[in-house]
Amino acid sequence: MKKFFILLSLCLCCIGSAAPLQNRFICPAALDQLASAMDMPASEDLITFTQTHWLRKPTQERWEMKELTKDQRTFVLNWADQQGLFADWLPYCDIYDSALILGASTSRMQMRLDYLKKLWNQGVRFKEVVWLTGDRPLDERVDGMIERCQNESQAARIIWEESDLPDSMRCLPALFIAVPMKGEEPVRQRPNTADTIIAWLQTNPPPCKALFVSDQPFCGYQFAVVKAFLPDAFSFDLVGQGVDPFRHPAAAAITLDSIARWIYQENLIKNKELRQSQL
Repeated sequence: MKKFFILLSLCLCCIGSAAPLQNRFICPAALDQLASAMDMPASEDLITFTQTHWLRKPTQERWEMKELTKDQRTFVLNWADQQGLFADWLPYCDIYDSALILGASTSRMQMRLDYLKKLWNQGVRFKEVVWLTGDRPLDERVDGMIERCQNESQAARIIWEESDLPDSMRCLPALFIAVPMKGEEPVRQRPNTADTIIAWLQTNPPPCKALFVSDQPFCGYQFAVVKAFLPDAFSFDLVGQGVDPFRHPAAAAITLDSIARWIYQENLIKNKELRQSQL
């Protein structure tokens, strides 16, 4: 069955893509349970259904999403909590070459740096910090520092410069990747995770063991994007701080959006691996 084949594709492999240091996946049976609870017809293709019903609109930001009904919200959040989608993602190793902080709203970038600092204090080491950001204009609905800077990339520099860090971490070199907005006015789109990874690779970093830093519930889909776009010569890990989703007004809708992106990307990777195996 096509649906069963797609569910199996969620098991993470590393043939033809960067090698993850940890195996991250959503249990296929649990995903089937979630899809059924969200009224997916038994004959429906999982990827098509989730891309149509769970994904936010192309120009819509996460904080602009409308929340699910009360019953659906409760189910989704409890389901995701049981699957560990709101829990900390911890590092596999103690030593990495580069720590790469993925861009986000100002509060989440601060959260990601604070989590990286926590890992440093626990003994995790890396040789440099790279900020993967874009020139997304700040939005007063979710961002701070509106009066001090104009975009995400500028905010990342301020966060780095003004955060209270251990002296040994403060001495590390910091590289800032600032990707321009995409498209033309009046409809322009912010750079996404893949765009920032590609921009970093264009600086010709040597193959290394990389530690990417995100937070929940975005770790899963960003893990899949990193795996898809990082060259074979790189190994990587992705970590992120857990959250209490029940405090966010649109947490269930945002979680479904993230799951849809995760399984879509994993399906692309799986199809690529199948084509390569047939050559």
